[in-house]
Amino acid sequence: MKILSKSGDTIEILASPSEPPLTRGDYLLIIDGDKKLLAQVIDVEYAEIPGILEDALRELASESLSVRNFDPYDVGSILVWVKDSRKILAKFRGIIVDGVLRNDVIWLPSRLNSRIEKASPDLISDLSRTCGRRRLIIGECMGKEVGVNAEDLDGRLTIITGKKETGKSHLAKILITSLAEHGAKTVVLDVNGEYVGLSKTVEGGLSKIADKHVVLTPGENFRISVEDAGLRTMSDILVHVLGTPATSVREFARIWNLVEKYDDRVTLRRLIDAVARAQMHESVREALMSRLLSLEETGFFDDESPANLAQIINSRSEGGIFVVDLSRMLSQSRRVVVEYLLSKLSSLLRSGEVDPLFLLAEEAHLYLRETYWDDLITRMRHIGLFPIFVTNQPDSIPETVYRQADNIFLFNFTNELDLSYISRASKVDAETVKRIARMLPPRCCLVIGRVVNDLPMVVRVRELKLRAMGETRLLFKAAES
Repeated sequence: MKILSKSGDTIEILASPSEPPLTRGDYLLIIDGDKKLLAQVIDVEYAEIPGILEDALRELASESLSVRNFDPYDVGSILVWVKDSRKILAKFRGIIVDGVLRNDVIWLPSRLNSRIEKASPDLISDLSRTCGRRRLIIGECMGKEVGVNAEDLDGRLTIITGKKETGKSHLAKILITSLAEHGAKTVVLDVNGEYVGLSKTVEGGLSKIADKHVVLTPGENFRISVEDAGLRTMSDILVHVLGTPATSVREFARIWNLVEKYDDRVTLRRLIDAVARAQMHESVREALMSRLLSLEETGFFDDESPANLAQIINSRSEGGIFVVDLSRMLSQSRRVVVEYLLSKLSSLLRSGEVDPLFLLAEEAHLYLRETYWDDLITRMRHIGLFPIFVTNQPDSIPETVYRQADNIFLFNFTNELDLSYISRASKVDAETVKRIARMLPPRCCLVIGRVVNDLPMVVRVRELKLRAMGETRLLFKAAES
């Protein structure tokens, strides 16, 4: 292999047809003296040779006429070699000086005297490793086991995206189970019911994280009191979930204060009774009554024997996965639960009643109102709630969120609009995202960001021996079995 050219961060390398095949994401070392240039392969093309089209047409015509080429000097093999030569497209990732990868050094290796070889997996692993002691093994890269540090997820914003059935949720389960083994806690907003089986292995036995796994089903083992939610959260639910007019919300606050003043505690039933008796415009009364009764029908509110969220989270002192099963809830009820959770978690974290934790949001665009995006990535991160977003609709997440993302796990996308959206916001060049992500096979992802020390890596995600419950149910497979 020889260097052909370098333009910006793109390096073109000539390779013979006999060179061993490369994979998108592989790294090459261009060595010249005591310095090494590190480049990542993003694609391979045929080398552009003057007159190649004319030669190809001539050969095509000769084949159709059964004319054999006359080659007295036996140069045909050389011409074939030249025509089949490759051009490897690679991206500049830095200069290795004294074992350290640097981007501030301006240096080019010799075109003629430099040596090009495939970088060893050990070298890439060392360069991508950051300071940290808690290693989470997620798969393999270039034939070597690869992991990320839990410390690089701690306090960070992480996005897992890709089209459906590429392995997003599979990776998310690996991350949260590994974090739990290291003592971290994660609250999972599970809209598809695919995280409820993590306490079991695929064989049906108990998994290693069985004692850390807690499933909370709203309306069953997870009910809360109105008093625990508080006036602010209940007002937010009325406004943002139930679309209550401002006039009615002001009346609701007045009724709340009256119940709180004259009764020993505030309950949903007492609020309903107070609204029915209070003097107010009939349209306001009707608006409040209909909405309070709809909240009562969700089954999520229980003022007699409510659950205590702080006690639930603190019940697992050595790490835990708290799955809030939203799969059987209606859209409106789901948003009520999420509104309460985010408000309550913020309050508990601010007061120090619970330790910092992760929030895994599957398909967050289905239940998070738009104003929560900025809230999650700014204020909540500062108080100790670290989001991990999982979505197959990248444009459902605002571009400002991508720009602040510390880590992105990008699975296959073939839609040009999706790729363009991600490439504008990610911390790696657009060409790398478009060329690599488009061709990724299932269970392979492009890892970008802090977890790989800003050295993009293509990782084949490892198997998970737990009951995943995220597979697509097939009609014909069931019929054959």
